[in-house]
Amino acid sequence: MVNYLAAIDLEDEHLSAGVVEKTVQMATGVDGAQVYLMTVVPGIVPGIDQRYAIRGEMHGSGDYPLQEWKDDAAKQLQKIADKEVPKKMQGGVIVENGTVYREIVEAAKDLDIQHIVMGAHRPSLADFLLGPNSARVARHAGCSVTVVRE
Repeated sequence: MVNYLAAIDLEDEHLSAGVVEKTVQMATGVDGAQVYLMTVVPGIVPGIDQRYAIRGEMHGSGDYPLQEWKDDAAKQLQKIADKEVPKKMQGGVIVENGTVYREIVEAAKDLDIQHIVMGAHRPSLADFLLGPNSARVARHAGCSVTVVRE
């Protein structure tokens, strides 16, 4: 069995659609292929006052309803899976919280993923200095990684 992980950003519908389409295309014809859809709810950046991040940057409430956000994201992923991934290929949906590239690499290990497919925006100067998530996943993953451009 070959497991595929489509890591998508729910905030970018166009790029996410391309990632899911590419993943299904790659899995089609592979006996027993399973496609997992994954997204990561970003963690609060270290060094930022949590109250500020919750009210300002993350558009949450003072209660920091992380589980509610994860549940909503899982529902969105399942809608995408039901619409775009053939039933026999659906492996499941995964929503994690934290650093995007770390969570993707860890999920790939946990699920015995053989191939990760993820999107990437056109790099900016900061990306060359810091490394975008897709580059970090490709560097640290123990499997093949395909990067889909917008």
